[in-house]
Amino acid sequence: MPEYSDIYVISDKRDEKTVESFLNGFLPEREESADEYEVPQFSASPDIVYSKAEELVRYCSSNRSAEHALYWRAVNQRKPEHGMVFYLKDGHVIYGLSTDASDDAFAQKLLIKLKEHLGSELGYIGHEASPDAGDLKEFMRVMESHQSWQGS
Repeated sequence: MPEYSDIYVISDKRDEKTVESFLNGFLPEREESADEYEVPQFSASPDIVYSKAEELVRYCSSNRSAEHALYWRAVNQRKPEHGMVFYLKDGHVIYGLSTDASDDAFAQKLLIKLKEHLGSELGYIGHEASPDAGDLKEFMRVMESHQSWQGS
């Protein structure tokens, strides 16, 4: 199993159309990584349980303070190999992609393309790490630490 470069870009675009455009543009052949989605996430006694990611996307688009993480995997040996959407409590969304870490040039291209797609300048490439941010300020701190680590 390869190691992964994780590409993350934060945006204030928190709507179904943007998520669908992200997925269709970067992970056109995909499958969901979960069978069900509980709200709140990881709750032993959830208020709601959805069976499809699109239902949760609709919920999080309407509830701007809802926090949740969704994951998809590419099928048919496609790259990038994984796509992620992290809804944050401050209304922002982190859009993520994971691809084989051995192809750094491809990861760099994905970062540029994802920033352009979302109209955001805030993003970075990590290594085998979730974005670990609950809001925009935390994301910016994580982004800065990755840029200083990479010598950017």
